[in-house]
Amino acid sequence: MKHHQIYLGLGSNVERETHIEIALKMLEEHLENFRCSPVYESISLDGDHPPFYNLVVSATTDLDLPKLVAWLKGIEHLHGRRSGMQRLIALDIDLLLFDGLTGDVDGIQLPRAEILTRSFVLYPLQLLAPKLNLPGCEVSLAELWLKLQPGPELMPVRYPFGSPPFQLIGSSLSGGQRKAIQRPANQLTS
Repeated sequence: MKHHQIYLGLGSNVERETHIEIALKMLEEHLENFRCSPVYESISLDGDHPPFYNLVVSATTDLDLPKLVAWLKGIEHLHGRRSGMQRLIALDIDLLLFDGLTGDVDGIQLPRAEILTRSFVLYPLQLLAPKLNLPGCEVSLAELWLKLQPGPELMPVRYPFGSPPFQLIGSSLSGGQRKAIQRPANQLTS
């Protein structure tokens, strides 16, 4: 069975911690090689709605594109998401990349256009795959972030929710000096 590399964008502006945590558990149970970016808070694009929590997930799946999209829509539906524009979004899951597919594939535009225009998509995506080039793009995601740096502004969020946002770890410098390095708690390795 073929394993497809996927990247998903998750967002919520209603009971954000609850919906993001449940969604991550549901995704992790059914996807392989599961990794997630740090969580960030951003204002809504129009500024009139509650702020969002956003993150990006990298994983592999044996589901084909139509089955994956249907499954993701089912998860959104379980969280109260309905089609159409909504002011309050309990859970939004966007398929950003599916292998190297491009264009309109089974009614899904790939790669997702918001990668280039939304900080809450591009920044966490480039953290997970800095050297990855979007299909048809000559520069890496990290280089795109440095060039574009789209809005809105992002604020790091403590995740797991309730944990300290940062943990200081030691790093040796030449000459025996020590330097504290600050890293998000969810990016530390055991």
